[in-house]
Amino acid sequence: MTITKVFKPLAKFNRMPEPTDSIIRTVADELFELVKKKEKISVEDAAKSMKMSVSTVQALVDFLVEEKIFGIEYKFTTPYVYLYKEGVQARKIKEKSFAKGLITKDSFYQIAKEKKVPHEYIEGFWRKYLKHNITNLREEFLKKSKEKKIPDDKVDELWEKYLSYL
Repeated sequence: MTITKVFKPLAKFNRMPEPTDSIIRTVADELFELVKKKEKISVEDAAKSMKMSVSTVQALVDFLVEEKIFGIEYKFTTPYVYLYKEGVQARKIKEKSFAKGLITKDSFYQIAKEKKVPHEYIEGFWRKYLKHNITNLREEFLKKSKEKKIPDDKVDELWEKYLSYL
């Protein structure tokens, strides 16, 4: 038996497919285009629009937020996503104090009651809200501490006390 007889049948597997002009699009691409088109959209509305589960879209959003492709903000307990634009975000932070966009615990509970959120869920939503905003809360806290000229050795102690009230 010659080598050609052995390898000739395999020749068809060595051929590359003909190139096509089609582009492979992922669900992440679809989500990106949707957010780009809408400018800001809730995760739930994005899931409905894409005919996907909210948990799947939330997982994509979480990844894209970590990669600084999307930004996320909460209106009460509803997460909204938007395209992250570093320069724009930095300007907004300088123009407006982060604290002005925050909601107090009392207000949060009041809104939850008005929206008839079961009481046993409100604390969990509040903790999620705090967890999402804790870095910005700390930055605002430190900024205010400096403005009030609180000694550095007292700031951590006050921060812990502040957290206990939240």
